[in-house]
Amino acid sequence: MADIPTYHVLALSGGGYRGLYTATVLAELEIALGRPIASHFDLICGTSAGGMLALGLAAEIPAQELKAMFEDEGNRIFGCRSLSRRLLGFWLNAKHDSKGLKEVLSERFQDITIGNLKHRVLVPAVNYSTGCGQFFKTPHHPSFELDHHMRIVDVALATAAAPVYFPLARNNSGVFADGGLVGNAPGLFGLHEVNTFLTPDQNALIRVLSIGTMTIGATIRGNANLDRGFGKWRGGLFDLVISAQESSVHYMLRQSLGDKYFQIDDKATPDQSKDIKALDRVSIGATNTLKDRGKHAAQRALGDPLFKPFRTHQAGIPIFYHGPNKNASEATC
Repeated sequence: MADIPTYHVLALSGGGYRGLYTATVLAELEIALGRPIASHFDLICGTSAGGMLALGLAAEIPAQELKAMFEDEGNRIFGCRSLSRRLLGFWLNAKHDSKGLKEVLSERFQDITIGNLKHRVLVPAVNYSTGCGQFFKTPHHPSFELDHHMRIVDVALATAAAPVYFPLARNNSGVFADGGLVGNAPGLFGLHEVNTFLTPDQNALIRVLSIGTMTIGATIRGNANLDRGFGKWRGGLFDLVISAQESSVHYMLRQSLGDKYFQIDDKATPDQSKDIKALDRVSIGATNTLKDRGKHAAQRALGDPLFKPFRTHQAGIPIFYHGPNKNASEATC
């Protein structure tokens, strides 16, 4: 009897500066595993901050360096506009411009393209030019012919263009808003990608490892005004969207995969939630909370028997059909 093909998916959620939690978990796991964490996964999915991390891991940038990108450059990424512009344009402009984010990404990723990546990726965004979700992918299927030309800086800016927080992002494919609007926790997309494009008509064994961002469930206080215009919603509307999505995806993956789905995430204590509630809060308190909880979460995962298959799995060499890393024969195409 032939061995059942096995595919492991790494799914990294969005969450603004709380991506430091995700990056800390990844850095700790990579140290323990002793090799690039991407080599343990057949597909890496990431949304918004998780999309930046997914692209970096697929380029085999050490997770410790990606963690430093958040920790050391958080104030540049979430640099506020000038006070005068904030006061005059609060209702009309995003809270932050994207200059600092673009500079940080350009310094770290330079001119790497999707076609240069060594591992399969899927990064969701919302194409505001078409009104549809769009998924940037490595050329791991013959029909994925265009994305390999794109710089991963532009893909990262597209998936991280969070409404209210950052301006929309424009690239050669259109105008984009944050991928969290279509799938902040991308594990379900990863499961579909494997079933549809990597193992069609096969009885494959699929496992999904999801790493969250200590997302705090967006809730309303008991005495709150229920008649809410934009002035009351502001960033809370986006927070509610991603919170509701994450809980729904977690439920569906647990139902679909059972113990083949493993989630690493934490709920903040009431005191800690004051530090990390806002997606864009960069402070000593937020940094310490996210790093401390991330380290503990990684240690907890490493000791969990359900994590062992992810630790021992060695992903095969991905087949790419287009771009500089093309390794598919013409017969295969």
